[in-house]
Amino acid sequence: MNIEYLFKPEIEQKFPRLERLFEQSKEDFWNESTVVDWSQPIDMVPEKRRALARVLSIIYYGERAALEVSAQLISMVDDEECKFALAAQVIEEAKHVSVFRRVLTKLDQIHPVDPWSKRLLADLVLVKDTVAKLIGMQLIVENVANHLFVEIGRACEEAPLLSEVLKYVARDEKKHTGIAAIYLPKVLERTSTLRLEFIKLRQVYWSFCLDRTIYNHRYDADALGIDLFDAMIKGIKAQERLVESMGTRRGIWKNRFLESLSLRMYRKHNEENERRAQQGQKGKAWTRAA
Repeated sequence: MNIEYLFKPEIEQKFPRLERLFEQSKEDFWNESTVVDWSQPIDMVPEKRRALARVLSIIYYGERAALEVSAQLISMVDDEECKFALAAQVIEEAKHVSVFRRVLTKLDQIHPVDPWSKRLLADLVLVKDTVAKLIGMQLIVENVANHLFVEIGRACEEAPLLSEVLKYVARDEKKHTGIAAIYLPKVLERTSTLRLEFIKLRQVYWSFCLDRTIYNHRYDADALGIDLFDAMIKGIKAQERLVESMGTRRGIWKNRFLESLSLRMYRKHNEENERRAQQGQKGKAWTRAA
């Protein structure tokens, strides 16, 4: 950040869409202690409760990292409109940490952090590059979280408390990916080719960590009735739409071959589940015949 920027009497209005995003954040403000009816029970079978708690624990640690990263970015970006939008994000992330802590305590417990998720989130907090932070947290992690909320919401319709919480959080997350979609194109224009190559390498690492995190929780997804193969396809398409909305792919890493390898793992997991289900049905048939 250029310190002289603080002492300019007037600031050029370069990002009116970010100003509107800041206004939207003020209009959408919600107090998790009052708008959510915390007396509602979460009625689920024990197996599903534990699986959901493990998945929501991933999100909980992600929200804590997002709180740190959005706070860091305020002093790293130069444009005041972006600072305002990020300042709103900081308070929203603090609410998300608070709300998921309460949900997890009510549901089961906060589970230990997934090792691959820890690697990803720690690197996003520690990386010094502003553009890398914006891409990693705002464009990748926030978008995955937003998509995950949709999948969890569909899988847990019997829990009104959870549906209510996810509705509020997902509304905030869309604004956070909006910051990236609006601000990144201009920032990427000013970023050197060499620096962009470094950022792309970081994205390869983050994507691998994210994929490993999701795959580690494939049995939790099974317990929740989430088809990870289908969810991954939707997630990839959602990411592609978000990048397209930026109007540039400069500095954005993508490898369709590696995506296909990842999808193959989830398709194989589905096939194994189908084989187990068929074997179970055959076993029941033999039992009845006997």
